[in-house]
Amino acid sequence: QRDARAMPSASRVIATPSASRASAPTRTRRDASLAAAVVVCAPRASASVETDLREKKFPKAVFAASRPEATRYPAWLEGEWTVRSEFAGYEFPSASASEETIAREPSTPGFQKMSVAFLPDVGAEATFRARFSRGRGKRAEAVYEDRAFNLGEIIDAYVGADAVEEVEYDAERDANRTTIRLRRGASNNAERVELFTNNRATETRASDGTFFVREDFRQVTLGYSANYGVARTAPTDYVHVWTYTPLPDAETPDEDASLAARRVGAAGAPVVNRVRVTLSTAGYLQPNDALKYTTNPGGAPVPRVGAASALALEPVVLYSHVMLLERVGCVP
Repeated sequence: QRDARAMPSASRVIATPSASRASAPTRTRRDASLAAAVVVCAPRASASVETDLREKKFPKAVFAASRPEATRYPAWLEGEWTVRSEFAGYEFPSASASEETIAREPSTPGFQKMSVAFLPDVGAEATFRARFSRGRGKRAEAVYEDRAFNLGEIIDAYVGADAVEEVEYDAERDANRTTIRLRRGASNNAERVELFTNNRATETRASDGTFFVREDFRQVTLGYSANYGVARTAPTDYVHVWTYTPLPDAETPDEDASLAARRVGAAGAPVVNRVRVTLSTAGYLQPNDALKYTTNPGGAPVPRVGAASALALEPVVLYSHVMLLERVGCVP
């Protein structure tokens, strides 16, 4: 089901910090097509995550040297937060395909609800909770995202209360796979989502403590189809880049906002109660979709393989969201 709100009429730049149900898909076996849909990607050699974000460079890389580890977050993010998220704009950056071409392709990430798990309804606003906590055992010295909690909160906020039946994620066993099961009938587009992380990169800006997180995703959405016992399988590839910038407390807006000037909490980290977040998302076409859009104009409908490869590796849509995180309860 396409979401009209996902594509507003006016384009804005990427923000920086300065389907009726037919039959249910089977759950009792792993579909071979699901395994075949998983693509492993590797980071592209680049100056920095911040530079790529500023220059809007998000080429899709291929091949992986190793499996990425779970992201370690700054200690000042530990705890639970209320998140207010707003859509800030979109762009069509591709030089190989026109805006009209991309807008007609329903498989483009974000054009259908639940095609981007962290943004189930791209054009909508939402308020939800987020949590960052210490790991267990050998991971107890670092702060990690509580991915199961956070994705459950996000999807319930965008799709509807109690839409999520279960989120399976165990960072110690496999930090790169998440399974999301939705309550039957909660979404026309998804009953189960398999989310794979193919690459991670982080860095911190010394001047203001802004923390940058890049994560490359392969999402496989399984939903209802017209054929009994056969799930509709829809893969999407996209990159998220989050920035987390600590802010001064609302009641003292003129105080020194630097982390060095903050009071240190019991956990030994600077006390931060408000955080400004930007989320930039780059979406890619699937290779078979890129093929059909690279035939010779006015000639025989024969795809140009070189052009298709280039189109499949460049982002065709960029989304921008801004968020405000406000701490819930006491500083740890």
